[in-house]
Amino acid sequence: SITELYGLARAGEKVIRPESVLDGPIGPLRRWGWSRADLTEIKKVKNALGGTVNDVILAAIAGGLRTFLAARGEEVDGRTVRTMVPVSMRTPEGHGRLGNEVSAVFADLPVGISNPAERLAAVSRQLSRLKSSGMAMGVDGMLSAADLVPGALFALGARVAARLPQRAISTVTTNVPGPQVPMYLLGHRMTELFPYIPLGAQIRITIGIASYAGSLTCGVTGDFDAVPDLQVLCDGIDSATAELVALVS
Repeated sequence: SITELYGLARAGEKVIRPESVLDGPIGPLRRWGWSRADLTEIKKVKNALGGTVNDVILAAIAGGLRTFLAARGEEVDGRTVRTMVPVSMRTPEGHGRLGNEVSAVFADLPVGISNPAERLAAVSRQLSRLKSSGMAMGVDGMLSAADLVPGALFALGARVAARLPQRAISTVTTNVPGPQVPMYLLGHRMTELFPYIPLGAQIRITIGIASYAGSLTCGVTGDFDAVPDLQVLCDGIDSATAELVALVS
């Protein structure tokens, strides 16, 4: 596989401080929850407010983390949470080639911004700078990659996270497109697709994002002992998504 690590911020530009609940020892047990969104509504937000599908999803996750951390009594104003986002680097000319081409993008989620539109704009500015460097292709481009194997990208993302220096990131958000048409098995329609991302490297929460047949789902994994309130995060992502959709409805 070809795995390259890039940062949105230059090395040494800021010190990454540990996030009290997001970083630390993990046990053998897990909690898992989910959040749902309509892909058509997410695209309406993108078209009206700017950015990409990827930006809107990450802005909603930033809003969910804001709710989650505030409920823990942690300070959120002016705060960011660094996440690692594995993205496909395969170009249209590379479709059909064997091997995986994956980049790990470091994004600082602006959990300190309370306004949902401003939060989305902050995410979009970051990833726009990344794209202007010609580095990465986000979810929008990945949706058209017919030969992309979702499971492989999920696994590669987990391996990249495990090799990163401790405290370099506080969470992982893996975006993988699934089939955009309904799938069937033995005559039965698959109704939903939920991703699961493992934990590792003292990262207590990971978030997988998958699209399928017009819907988006986030699968949220948490350490059982350290994150008994995982549902607060899932509900927070739902609420942050609804806030963005309400702006363009």
